[in-house]
Amino acid sequence: MKPNRKSPPPLHPIDTPTIFTRQDARAANGLNLTCLHDPRQETCKIEIILPHGTYYQPRPVIASTAINLLNDGTTTLSAAEIAEFFDFHGAYIHLAAGVHHSSISILSLREHAGKMIEMIAKMIIESTFPEREMEIYLRNKQQQHEDNMGKTSYLARRAFLGLLNGEQHPYANHFTGEDFARVTTATVRHFYRERLTATATRVILSGNIDDALPNLVERAFAPLPSFHVAPDERFPFAPATPGVYRIEKQGAVQASIYAGKEGVHLHDEDYIPFLLLNTILGGYFGSRLMSNIREEKGYTYGVYSSNVNLNQGANWMITTDVNAGQADATIDEIRKEITRLQEELVPDDELNLVKNYYHGEILRELDGAYAQADMLGYYLMHDLDLSFCLRALERVKECTPERLLELARKHLPLDKMITVIVGSKS
Repeated sequence: MKPNRKSPPPLHPIDTPTIFTRQDARAANGLNLTCLHDPRQETCKIEIILPHGTYYQPRPVIASTAINLLNDGTTTLSAAEIAEFFDFHGAYIHLAAGVHHSSISILSLREHAGKMIEMIAKMIIESTFPEREMEIYLRNKQQQHEDNMGKTSYLARRAFLGLLNGEQHPYANHFTGEDFARVTTATVRHFYRERLTATATRVILSGNIDDALPNLVERAFAPLPSFHVAPDERFPFAPATPGVYRIEKQGAVQASIYAGKEGVHLHDEDYIPFLLLNTILGGYFGSRLMSNIREEKGYTYGVYSSNVNLNQGANWMITTDVNAGQADATIDEIRKEITRLQEELVPDDELNLVKNYYHGEILRELDGAYAQADMLGYYLMHDLDLSFCLRALERVKECTPERLLELARKHLPLDKMITVIVGSKS
């Protein structure tokens, strides 16, 4: 049958995502275990979330050093032996340091999942943080930092977070090249051991999970000590006066811009509709900022806005890199687009388009057990679960142009914004 090229295919309602049933358990020592089983998978993903974020480190660089050295040696295994183990079994391991948590994730064939659990438990419980490996890691990271200090985007982000939160606030994560030389093996070990507790650790298993794996997790992690970490200390925010801050970067052919203010927190009633508003402004490739500054003006290859949620607040920001001589014109266009949202109702066709886009993004973020495990780990850290995504879809459907106008006036006041421009004046 010949296709009809003159009429489009019929439109169908977007599906509602299906959430995998999850099983939660707590081990005898307080370890939190969550499982999302998908028998269609031939692999298994193991993620361990640890309370070792940059928020708690006694001095800069400690948290990232601690998490990234976990695979560099234990009491019985060298870094080479650990690396060979993962290579031999065809497993992928990723270590990452966050603000309030750090994570270790392993993707493995299901038949090797038990060995992976035993190895990762050994790495977490018996890591020795060898001095030689630490010196190599710190030397490489210091060189990377020095290279980044030549990039306008890196400088703009550092300056913006410092101005928005205060230079001394942990969310600014301020450090210098000299801080790498101040890191000692003793300091890293003490920081890691001081916060290594089963009650603040979560293991998430997803994919094809053998019935024996949860019991194996409990046995492998049984040596973890069981104590409750102290509640997070509340550090005062010290934001700078709103306005435009310029940082000279001699010879830079582009200017990097960070503009923003305090964002909307995950638990705020306005959070979901604000994300929809942010999407319209700069949250996807067809946004107003992209259409204006990239497509019409040709100032940049990309400009985006985002709302970053943190335990004790949120940051909302617009970021872009432009030709050095077009930074001020770009700022003007950003302000114009925000003002439009505060003065004009979003047309129904644009709003429906963005609602469908947002719905599609939720489907993508929940596509499969691994994606759902990633999202679940994030939400559990904020005392929520994946039902939040389903509620978000309903909130998005209900959102009106009048509601978005109200939110733009409430959460995007231009006189509260901090703008950082890094580039050459010439």
